This record gives sequence, structure tokens and C-alpha cells, in this order.
Amino acid sequence: MKAKFITALGMFALMQSAYGQPHPPRGYAKTTVAMAQEDDYDVQYINLDLDATNLSTAISGHVRTVAKVVAPSMTDYYFELSDQLTIDSARVNGQTYSVTTSNTYVRKISLSTPLLQNAVFQADIYYHGAPTGGTGFFTNGILHQTDPIYGKQVTHTVSAAIHSRDWFPCKQSLTDKIDSVDSRITVPLGLEVAGNGILTNVTLNGATSSFSWAMRYPVDYYLISFAVAPYRQYRYYMHFANSTDSMLIQNFVYDDVTIMPQHQDELDSIATVINYFSSLFGRYPFDKEKFGICMTPLGGGMENQTMVSLGSLDMELIAHELSHQWWGDYVTCQSLQDMWLNEGFATYCEQLFVEHFRSAAAMRSKRMAVHNSVIGAPGGSVYVDDTTHESRIYSGRLTYNKGAAVAHMLRYQINNDSLYFAGLQSYQQQYANKTATTEDFKQVIAQTSATNLDSFFNQWVYKEGLPLYYAQWAQNGNTAVVKLTQNTSMPSSVSLFTTPVDILLQGKHGDTLIRVLNDHNLQWYSFPWSDTMVGMVIDPEDHILNKTMSITQNTAILSVNELGQAAVEIFPNPAQNAWQIRKLVPGTELTLYDMNGSRIWHGMSDSTSVSIPASLLPPAGYMLTISIGGNNHSYKLVKQ
Repeated sequence: MKAKFITALGMFALMQSAYGQPHPPRGYAKTTVAMAQEDDYDVQYINLDLDATNLSTAISGHVRTVAKVVAPSMTDYYFELSDQLTIDSARVNGQTYSVTTSNTYVRKISLSTPLLQNAVFQADIYYHGAPTGGTGFFTNGILHQTDPIYGKQVTHTVSAAIHSRDWFPCKQSLTDKIDSVDSRITVPLGLEVAGNGILTNVTLNGATSSFSWAMRYPVDYYLISFAVAPYRQYRYYMHFANSTDSMLIQNFVYDDVTIMPQHQDELDSIATVINYFSSLFGRYPFDKEKFGICMTPLGGGMENQTMVSLGSLDMELIAHELSHQWWGDYVTCQSLQDMWLNEGFATYCEQLFVEHFRSAAAMRSKRMAVHNSVIGAPGGSVYVDDTTHESRIYSGRLTYNKGAAVAHMLRYQINNDSLYFAGLQSYQQQYANKTATTEDFKQVIAQTSATNLDSFFNQWVYKEGLPLYYAQWAQNGNTAVVKLTQNTSMPSSVSLFTTPVDILLQGKHGDTLIRVLNDHNLQWYSFPWSDTMVGMVIDPEDHILNKTMSITQNTAILSVNELGQAAVEIFPNPAQNAWQIRKLVPGTELTLYDMNGSRIWHGMSDSTSVSIPASLLPPAGYMLTISIGGNNHSYKLVKQ
């Protein structure tokens, strides 16, 4: 889902220890089910048979739920339905029951005989009504709107994350995916209905027509949808790359002669984007059914499974909602606290789309805009610390944009696209048609990339803030020296962000980009460089969330009193078998890291020299940190 109007709420403190094994913080957590008793049963099948129109939110009809009891016994059947909808009658296993209402949407049927564990039951609810008060996201699950550009009236659903109950009787549990869904929506003749899955039948009934849709993939409650408007269909079959398989692309656009001349290129491009995302995350997950878009007056889009609703035919919006078919639909976040797994990655997929189909420079420009929206305030965590407010769950600054920044910083941290995207595919495979937590995601990526990601997730996902950098530089002959100081925007949450960071050394005859590990608040870096240094830039490609506060030239950092280890000799560098470190102070601590920040060697000098073995290391760049007297100095080493 992408809403144009989402704004941030500000800072949310998580008060965790700054170090140690990360864990999801405690906060104001709310499950999506309104009553715990809803988890007494597992929903297996839903059938919706409704009458609707494009002129109002008025609906009427019947919804059948087939479920299995998972509790030892169930004496009451709880479900959710807005009090703006009137229940005409209710049956469980064919027996008629009265329905009581509490909390405006919690409905209860007291069963005459308890249902025992593993019993399968059928609940039929007949109802009608015209819910009011909805004009956009998070206001009502069924909306009636007039498109401001084309003047078409549309009735459509937008159920995220707890608004399915506004238009059909349901259990709203993220972890209870529904095995299959049938829907038949009857509308006045001349209108069409966009829906989930496969359009199995269209029946003409005099003044009305009924559109029957069938979905046979597991689906979360909030991804079930329909849209009614004077549509016409634009359909074609796409072919998957390196395969003879094809899939239907079924789009519902307004019946307006100006749309196709203006937007056929975008609609035809959907197939290409599906193939690209399939190459990154694994094959499009609902390939036995379809993918399609339907036009609505939304101020953004909604990722309904196999049929997304769009407020415009902008390609970046299409890419966002299409990517949700993997990130949110195929694998759904297990709790509202993990919403960044849906929205952060869908937002990052906009950047991936731009990177692939436009340019790396265009991607960087988009990434800068995302980062700028995040760093405009000092705090706030990606992990949702208050699920009682939808404005926090769907915070544009934190869940969407900081979530997207985390997705990119993880790619930067792993520093190997093959491993990064292999991890994303593995995550999709392991949790296919299921739900997953942030910890589940972390474990899969850590295993696939062979990288310890505890610190990364602790500081970037669960906690708050970002690095604030102050740098001084100087040159001594053929050696460039950088003194880097890191403060943080929320030191009560994270006092030090351990992260790789790129430093661009600007020279009279050209520039050199060097990646270093920043793992201390105060750190010196020394680089052999024969060009004349004229300046430097921290993180020139905006790979990490940070602010550069100041960069100054200061020859005083070359002084022995401050630099201390400036006279250290390292040779050979590059090396094949070992690096020799000389002119050390006895008792100096030395640590060798790879560029992901993983420690691969550690030692303490008992004399003025140390030999660091290199023969078994793969050819790459490494970072040696020398620590003495509270000062830390880093040197880039190269293994040939």
C-alpha cells in the first residue's frame, strides 16, 4: 500500500540497551483480532455473495465462512462486522442464531452446543447497510468516490489493516491466512467488477450482472477486495523469462477513450516489471491466477492480492504495489509491529525499479529523497512501537522510508548483490504463503550471507536515530589521514552506529573512494595516496542514513601527541601471505575486520611488531583497527 498523505508522528523511545543481542522491544502492541476468542478457530474458506453499486457504499447479501475449531472446545462464535451494517439473519451449521454486538464491531453467537477441537463448521451471515465516514485510507473499508480527473464514480474496498470488518463479516488475524475465497458481486448492468483471483463467470440477470471470482492461493483477510465502476478491460498474456509459461495480465481501466492512448505503454510494461522482480525474489507467486490493476480515486494504491487498486498509472506506483505481491501478500508480516517488511521493502522496490529501468543516478536521487524525509527528525524506530494508532503503523517516515533505507543499508552491509538477493529469495521460499517476523527475516538473511546481523538490526530496526559525522583531514607526504568523530541523533537509544561507510578522497588530479569500518565514536584512518588531497566527502552515494555535520582540513591531527600511531609501518600492502606491522607500542590491541564489519583476526602486541596472516583470506580489502590508550586508528589492508 502506498498513501500520499501519510506523515510521521515524531519520536518513539524504545529504551533498550545499546549493546548485546537484539530483540523486539516491548511497546503498545495490539493484535489485529478484536477478541482473543477469534483465535479459537482457523478460517479455511470464505464465499462472498453481495450486491453493490458504484453510486454509494450500499451493499447487501450473504457471506459464508467455513472454519475449523483449534481450541479444545468453542462455545461462542466471535467475528467482526461494523455496526453500520445490519445483520438480517445468522446461521451456524444451518441453525439460526441471534447475534449480540459490543465495541461497535465485535459480534457474538452463543452456540447451543459447544464445537470440539477439529470440528469444521459453517457460518452464514446475511446483512445489509451503507457505511458512512470513509473518504480514504484508514477511514472505512468500503469507499464511494468520484475520480477527480475522469469524473467516474467508483465503489471500492481498501481494507488495510483492520478495515475488512467495515464491509464483510470476518476474522481479522494476520496469522490466519484463508485457504481459498469465492466472491460473486452483482452490480447494475453496464458496470464491471474487478476482483481477486480468476474471473470464472459473468452472468447477465436482466438489469444486473454478476461477476464471479475465485482465488485458490492462501490470502490474508485485508487483501480480499472488489471495485465497481464503469470499467473496460485491457487484457493480455505475458510470458515468463526463460520459460514457455504464460500468465494473464487483466486490467480494469475507466471507460474513457483518453486513457489507453495515454497509458498503454505503462500497462504493457507490467509484464517486464513482473519478470524483473521475479528474477530478484523468485517467480511471481500467483502465476496460476493473474496480476492486474484497477483504477480507483485513491491517493496512492492498495496491494489487494492479484488485483491492486491504483489512484494513478504512474510506473513507480505500479512497481510499489506489484512488489507487494511478494512483500506483503505472498509473505505477510506476522504482526503490525513488523509492517516494515511489507511497506519498507515495497518502497525500496521503487528504487530497484528505477535502478534497473532508468539509471543508478536516478536511483540515488530517489534514495536521497527517501533519506531526507527520515533525517528530518532525530528519532523513531522502523519496528512499530505503538500499534494502537494506524498513523504510527503506516508512518511514511518510519515504516515506509526508513524501512526502505534499512533494506538498502542491508544490501550495502552485505556488499554482495548475489548474496543479498539470494537471501531475499530464500526468505520468500521459506515463508511462502505464510507470515514472518523481523527476526525470521534477519535469520534467513544472516544464514544466506554468512553475516552476523545482530548489531545491524538492533541499531537500525529496533532502535532509533542515525550517525552524525564530524571529520578532519590532512596529508603528510604520500599519506592521507582522516579523523572521524561520530555522534548520534538519539544517544539514549544508540550511542554508536557500527557500520561501513564510504569516504571519498578528493584529489587535485582525481578522486578515490575508500570503504572503511566505523566502529568507534573517535577514529583515525590512514591511507597511502600520492595525489594532492583537496577535500573529502562522507558517504557520497548516500548508502547509509547519516548527517555530515562538518568537514575541515586540520594539519594538527598529524601531530604525534594526537595521532599516536601515525608512524606505524605496514608492509607489504597489498600482501599475499602476511602483513607485517612495525613500530608498535607494546600492549597495542589489533583487530582485523572484513568490509562487512565481521572480525576475522584479533591480537595483542607484546613487542614492537606483529605479523597478521593473510594466506587463507580471499582477495579483498580489509580494515585493521589499532587501539591504544583509548584511541583507535584504522588502516585499509589489501589481500592480493
